[in-house]
Amino acid sequence: MTIPLPGQDGPGSSAFAAMTSPDVRALAASQSSRPVALLPTGAVEQHGPHLPLGVDIWLASAVARAVAEGQAGMRVCEPFAYGSSQHHRAFPGTMSLSPQTFIAVLADLGECLWNDGFLPVILNGHGGNRAAIQVAVTTLGQHGVVSAGFSYFDLIADIATEVLSDAAGGTGHACALETSLMMHVLPQTVREDLIPAGTTPPSWPDPHLFAAPAITVWRPFEAIRDNGVIGTPSQASPSAGARLFEAAVSRSREAVLAIQSNYGQRSSW
Repeated sequence: MTIPLPGQDGPGSSAFAAMTSPDVRALAASQSSRPVALLPTGAVEQHGPHLPLGVDIWLASAVARAVAEGQAGMRVCEPFAYGSSQHHRAFPGTMSLSPQTFIAVLADLGECLWNDGFLPVILNGHGGNRAAIQVAVTTLGQHGVVSAGFSYFDLIADIATEVLSDAAGGTGHACALETSLMMHVLPQTVREDLIPAGTTPPSWPDPHLFAAPAITVWRPFEAIRDNGVIGTPSQASPSAGARLFEAAVSRSREAVLAIQSNYGQRSSW
């Protein structure tokens, strides 16, 4: 299954950039509440020997586009591809913004969208962006802009537990979860013959995606595992990816509709 990315499906689609400027004005004026502008964020960074650099932004974009499909009050912005990825810089190809730059760009884009009548919602695909997105949303609030942000994978931890044999210790980065999703969304990009065996060496604090450690420590990924993989990608499968993607889309759509219902009223303009 191949999911077109935002901007590839032309006029009449959910792509924000496919509209003309008068279209933007008309859409903002025609809705009973602010239309949502989904902004996919992710990263261009190493994903082990078997996955391409674009995993995070491609998956976030695919989820965002599927979320907006058939929703008159949603549009998907062009993806903001680069994230906070300094912890991956030992691996060639990783492109990173400082957290300050990342936050500043999100704040600028969010303010533009709000001033044009939209409710900006950041749909994130990179774990390293989580904290910075929280700061960006707070910064926008200080400027009188209502916005929201979430990471799609945080909404599907229970589904990962169902479909992956070691969800707690097998998910993290270029892991069974991400590899399964890529097998479903962009299977031609997965180099299955290069999927590494084994799993993450013992490390403290626990570096896995759903560990939620109470202690935060900044660590370069090569210090955790020399191939840059956190988790057990050998557990990946297309069927797991299909289930994970379906859940990511349905739960993300529910979240976005709830955000719009609670915070998109015209009275907040």
